[in-house]
Amino acid sequence: MRKLLVALTFLLSTPFFAIAQTAFQPGGPTVTLAVTGTTARVQVQASGTGSPNIRVYNSGTVAVFLACGDVAVTALTTTSMPVAPGSVEIVHCGQTYVAGISAGTAATVYLTPGSGL
Repeated sequence: MRKLLVALTFLLSTPFFAIAQTAFQPGGPTVTLAVTGTTARVQVQASGTGSPNIRVYNSGTVAVFLACGDVAVTALTTTSMPVAPGSVEIVHCGQTYVAGISAGTAATVYLTPGSGL
């Protein structure tokens, strides 16, 4: 019983994030998306390039709402992923296009395809 308690204590105290993580590595050039109150989209990578993640930097002063997809993707303030002003996020989005919208105030979003966290 004591051995089991020791083993469980060790397992529970070992951080799960210690398992093989890699730093974000760009897989293509950074593109900008001018976000306003109307949905807009930009191509972030060529189809089939294989970058599974996108680093997002919202340089604006308002939240922006983003969606990943193909050439027809649109963003909605009600269902798309919000990104706080001034923040950097890395999202799993192996798609070709990213669309964005805000509640009306303009913002610039920088998008870099790549891999890792």
